[in-house]
Amino acid sequence: MVSFEETCYRLSIPVTAAVSVNGTPRIADRSRIVQVDDLKLEEAGTAFLACAFSPARRAALIEMARARGLVLAPALIDPTAILARTVRVGDGSFINAGAVVGPLSIIGEGVLINQAVSVGHHNILGDYVSIGPGATLAGNIHVGSGTMIGAGAVVLPDIRIGTQAVVAAGSLVRNHVPDGYCVAGNPATKFSFNPTTSSLNIEDGE
Repeated sequence: MVSFEETCYRLSIPVTAAVSVNGTPRIADRSRIVQVDDLKLEEAGTAFLACAFSPARRAALIEMARARGLVLAPALIDPTAILARTVRVGDGSFINAGAVVGPLSIIGEGVLINQAVSVGHHNILGDYVSIGPGATLAGNIHVGSGTMIGAGAVVLPDIRIGTQAVVAAGSLVRNHVPDGYCVAGNPATKFSFNPTTSSLNIEDGE
């Protein structure tokens, strides 16, 4: 996978800091090492990217860094990615190598689109969405904020996926997915997760 540091280098993008969930973060310009808790208010205005695949972690990192006066960097788009001219991309998003985004799609803030992802026309991706490598989203799909779509998943046209949902790797999604649900399989089956018992409950067959 192509790292965002490499993409920064290719494009000469002035991202001066990055934050991560554990230990030492990756730093885009490799000239400084800083953990989130060590960021100083006098560094206000420093541009940053959040390093985490989990949407919830990425959202938390962005909130923490903003509280210390940092600002989200403009969207970072790998030179090998292909975006239609009518695509809108929010700050703090990273579109990795070989990704394709079709016309009139809207990508929110802090979104991660991984390597070789295909996003069709008229799609809307909410803030902090994560899409795994090789996933395919057909046309007119709406993905709610904080949702994660696994590697190689396929979402058919005109589907609505709710907020904070999970689409498992390799799934074929042909029906709407409610908020907070997990779907898996071909065709994808809906599950609900019970955090008390750590159990998955099958909701229906589609």
